[in-house]
Amino acid sequence: MYKKTLVLAVALAVAPASALADTVFGVYAGGQFWDADSEGEYAFASNVIEPNFEDENQSSYYIALEHPVPFIPNIKVRENSLEVTSDYGKNDFSHRDYIFYYEIFDNDLVSFDIGVNAMDFDGSLWVLGSDTIGRQDFSVVVPTAYVAARVGIPATDWTFFADASALSVKDSKVQDAQIGVEYRLVDNLAVDVSLNAGYRHSVIELDDVDNIYSDVTFKGPFVGVEVHF
Repeated sequence: MYKKTLVLAVALAVAPASALADTVFGVYAGGQFWDADSEGEYAFASNVIEPNFEDENQSSYYIALEHPVPFIPNIKVRENSLEVTSDYGKNDFSHRDYIFYYEIFDNDLVSFDIGVNAMDFDGSLWVLGSDTIGRQDFSVVVPTAYVAARVGIPATDWTFFADASALSVKDSKVQDAQIGVEYRLVDNLAVDVSLNAGYRHSVIELDDVDNIYSDVTFKGPFVGVEVHF
């Protein structure tokens, strides 16, 4: 027993620090550029506005921490920049995602996560008053269900992935989903680097949030990168 313990201690002592750290926790960081088509309308009180959105590139970046502690969820924080120009000015539907999730199944080929996403909106819209144009700020946290899945192609560096956050309550509906493919560019004990591309679709229907009503859709292809330490 003593010899086995000594061998294990020596093996851990000479193991690369990065490999040991990855068995304890993993840190993921990434971002994407999104060529999003924007469409829809919004209203302030009873004043409905058809803004004629311009199609613009959007961005998103995130950091996630995964750990082996039972019953404590993993966490992912994602910033989503959704600023779009209309006939009246720049409108901001940006929000921050606080995602708490559990890995239900996870191996080298297949993984499946479930959890919740608190989507924290802190935006602003240009609205019409009786005879003026002004900016109206709005703020709300929308809790949604969260699911994510990954399926690798055996004996290759390719992986298919998808994730979605969604909630529909009365007349409000918030959905954000993406599907894509990932290629592992670098895969070693120190760091993993992956490139990805896919399609993302987001719907923001707010019902009486600080007197704001919206029915706006962002959709289009994206490219991104992820680094795993």
